[in-house]
This record gives sequence, structure tokens and C-alpha cells, in this order.
Amino acid sequence: MTQLRKLVQRLRWLSVLQLLPDTLVIYGILQLGFSQGVVPLFNVGFTRQKAGLVVILFVLIDLCVTGIRYNDRMAGRRLIGQLKGHLDESESALIKQFEKFK
Repeated sequence: MTQLRKLVQRLRWLSVLQLLPDTLVIYGILQLGFSQGVVPLFNVGFTRQKAGLVVILFVLIDLCVTGIRYNDRMAGRRLIGQLKGHLDESESALIKQFEKFK
């Protein structure tokens, strides 16, 4: 249960962290889409090619955070699968909290 509790806390933290790369990807795509020759990203002018590479890096960061969250969810499912016997209310509540991170 301690491992599952730590995993739930980590998933909460990763959910908040996921907002940053998601926002960067959307920002980069919008800047690429609505800019002509020079693409301004964070007040720095990039050529379209280099701005595209920066957006690709944002996407890779986003995919990495998504992969970490996926692995943590799989680990949590394995932990829940190992639980046997009758669970008390706090343990059941912890499992319900974990299931919210699907």
C-alpha cells in the first residue's frame, strides 16, 4: 500500500507536469502556423526549419512524460493485482484515487 500511495502522489505530480509540454507543443504549432518567414518562439526569432525542430523537441518531451505516466499506471495495476484479502476503506479509497489517473 505504501508503494501504491507513492505512485498515486507521483501520478498527481506528473499530471500537473504534463501541462507544461502540452502547452509548449500547442504554442509552437500555433506560432509555426501563423508566422511567415521568421517564427517568434519566446521572443526569439527562428527560421521555420529551426522552429520546426524546436517544436519536434517539445513533442518528444511530451511523449516522454506520457510514457512515464503510462509506465506508472501499469506498475500501479500490477500492485493492485497483487493485493489479496479484504481491503479496508482507506485502501479502497487509495485504489479509487489511482483509477482516476487513466
